[in-house]
Amino acid sequence: MNEIQRLLAIFAHPDDESYRAGGTLALLALKGVQVWVLCATRGELGILKKDPEETGQIRQTELECACRALGINLPSFLDYRDGTLPQVDEKEAVGHVVRTIRKLRPQILLTWPPSGVSGHPDHVAVSSWTEKAIQLAGDTLAFPEQQEAPHTVDTLYQIVIPSSLAEVLTMPHLNTVPDDEVTLTVDVSAVWDTKMAAIRCHRSQIANSPILDAPEEQQHLFLGTEYFQQITVQTIIR
Repeated sequence: MNEIQRLLAIFAHPDDESYRAGGTLALLALKGVQVWVLCATRGELGILKKDPEETGQIRQTELECACRALGINLPSFLDYRDGTLPQVDEKEAVGHVVRTIRKLRPQILLTWPPSGVSGHPDHVAVSSWTEKAIQLAGDTLAFPEQQEAPHTVDTLYQIVIPSSLAEVLTMPHLNTVPDDEVTLTVDVSAVWDTKMAAIRCHRSQIANSPILDAPEEQQHLFLGTEYFQQITVQTIIR
């Protein structure tokens, strides 16, 4: 990623950006890269016994806090509802992602893998939308009603967890990839405090993050290195 100037990260919920990619986003921002986050929902189901609308407002504020902590641009939203992404009109959703790509003109996209890592259906849906959007964003015949000019993205990076890490941390619930399929490993220890500050911005979700109660050594093992798989455009177009 050393030569890039513009990156768009596409996620399903506030806090997706901080735990598994926050350090990388912060490092890129320090190098002067323009980094944007597009979030499909406001995480309206993320606070038990609280009204979804109020929850969405809280979690939007938390995501904005996290983006400031990471030194990246404030987020934009697709305005879908938490927990509904597999049911929304896929063509419409892909069109929204294509429009954002054409507007911001990133060189690289970053998102979840097809497994969603955790298997969350919203993560899986966003991964699928992103793969389809990267194929269509440069196609002059796709979504011709959009005012933005077509734009070709060079590369897609997907967040992954190597099998060996999940084994060491006893996290069998995660969808992993063989270690040799990890194509980019980023040591984020230099921005550890920045990443943790971003995670702490998501105050409403701290109780749902058992890794934050783990010994410091385990925290650094899970959060101190971020892993990605590079997917070329030629591979995506199949």
